[in-house]
Amino acid sequence: MDTLDLYRKALNFNVIGRYDPKIKQLLFHTSHAVLYQYDIEQENWAKQEYQGVLAVYLRDLSNTSTNLLNDVSNESATLKSVTSSTAIKAMDTVKTDSSYVNEINNNNGSNGSTQQKVLQGQDFYNYGLIILNRCNPENFSLAITPNSVINKHKLFGKEEKQVLTNIQIEKNDELLIIKNLLGDVYGLWIYNEEDRETLYTLIKYLLENEPKDSFI
Repeated sequence: MDTLDLYRKALNFNVIGRYDPKIKQLLFHTSHAVLYQYDIEQENWAKQEYQGVLAVYLRDLSNTSTNLLNDVSNESATLKSVTSSTAIKAMDTVKTDSSYVNEINNNNGSNGSTQQKVLQGQDFYNYGLIILNRCNPENFSLAITPNSVINKHKLFGKEEKQVLTNIQIEKNDELLIIKNLLGDVYGLWIYNEEDRETLYTLIKYLLENEPKDSFI
């Protein structure tokens, strides 16, 4: 890792720390990502107003009452909605075979809302994904929880009265497709193709393995 990359990594860590003080270790970052959401009615991808540096990081749950590294209670999580607006140019409208989305959506449905749910209060997610918006102070964030945790414990959003489901990830020629805990389907366009493959591999690993407290 060269000096410039170390500097960028440290800078991204510090910036993310302003939004999520529980950041413990930066696992991945790439210089440019664009967010899309799948519109079920139109059967295409709708560009969302988020672009910028994308990062995945480990969160410190050691001081929370809901520590998944040891044991998990069935307490509800409080959810908060955040939105953002940023103009982006890449891939204005990207259509794809609905089979990709149908498989990953697993018939859970999505309302096409631009709102992304962020878990708050009794945090139980071990990892976070964030897009640091370049043109707007509000960012896109996505909770990442290993599927083994979801399978062992019935977790749900208190306000939504909706059971949280396993996160799923697939890829096509242009996007990484992620179904989040609430069943919303998003697409991530990554400028660097090598970084796209690395991100796909990393998220699959995080989902398919037990939570960790360190990757050092």
